[in-house]
Amino acid sequence: MPLIQPYNPFEPLTIERIQQLLLIGQPILVVQRFQWAGIINGAGFMATRYSYPEDAADHLAHLLPNEGKLVDLLQAPQRDKLLALLAPGSIYHVYVDSLKDKNWAKQMRQVYAEDVRKYIRSQTQLKPDRDAGVDVSFNLRYGRVMACIDTGTQRLEVPFYDIIK
Repeated sequence: MPLIQPYNPFEPLTIERIQQLLLIGQPILVVQRFQWAGIINGAGFMATRYSYPEDAADHLAHLLPNEGKLVDLLQAPQRDKLLALLAPGSIYHVYVDSLKDKNWAKQMRQVYAEDVRKYIRSQTQLKPDRDAGVDVSFNLRYGRVMACIDTGTQRLEVPFYDIIK
């Protein structure tokens, strides 16, 4: 059986993307730890874009202590620290909160179907209906990918990394 490569639906943050964010008026980022299959623990980051510092502050308020920080791309010292993470040869992987594929949710369901089944069986009290099956949807909340597992009669929302780790 061939090994399936981890699938990450998020767009990598690049210097060009940073320039684009500045042009479109989204100079504020909340950069936080990001865990995903295939990324070394501690080497992944998610950057969530904001136009206004107040919105970014609200995002930060929902994070754990030291989970993330605000980066103002208009401030050279802050921007330079972020750019260091993007340097060639860096061990870090930084993503922005935009998706690189239109059919990302379908691809996530396909690639991680077995992980979801194992998680439901071993980590939850959910009882899937054989006729209705299980529906899994995804959303990004405060920089975290959340999976919504719906059996038709029961619903559970969990961090998706808990399923694929």
